[in-house]
Amino acid sequence: MKVWMSSEKEALVGKAEHAARNKIEPVINRILDKVNLVGDLEKWSVIFIIMRDEWLEGYPELKRYHKAKKDVELRVQLPFSEFRDADENQQVNLLLDALLRSVDMMGEMKNLKLKYEDCYLLKEVIERARLELNPT
Repeated sequence: MKVWMSSEKEALVGKAEHAARNKIEPVINRILDKVNLVGDLEKWSVIFIIMRDEWLEGYPELKRYHKAKKDVELRVQLPFSEFRDADENQQVNLLLDALLRSVDMMGEMKNLKLKYEDCYLLKEVIERARLELNPT
């Protein structure tokens, strides 16, 4: 399985989300390469939504499974002000927290039939990446 990440964000966030995402994605994918999941999911697509509260209604969280492509698509909201005001490490951690939320969202999807073991392994991958990205 591979993770793919993107975002829908307010311009005031600037390039911070992109920089944090570019740190996370290769680390997660490297760790995922060493993990054997029970299910047949091939792509874990996460779109981070970082918008002001008054705009969030137009950017709902979403979970969608494309069975033919073996791709799960998740749109996960992050707190705009908290992300904007955070330092680089905090922004990385906020995105990792959103990835954890995306795993919970996958677990709620009846048509995906994600095994408990896979949810556990994916969360473990995220926490291993967190340790690697935040060595202190």
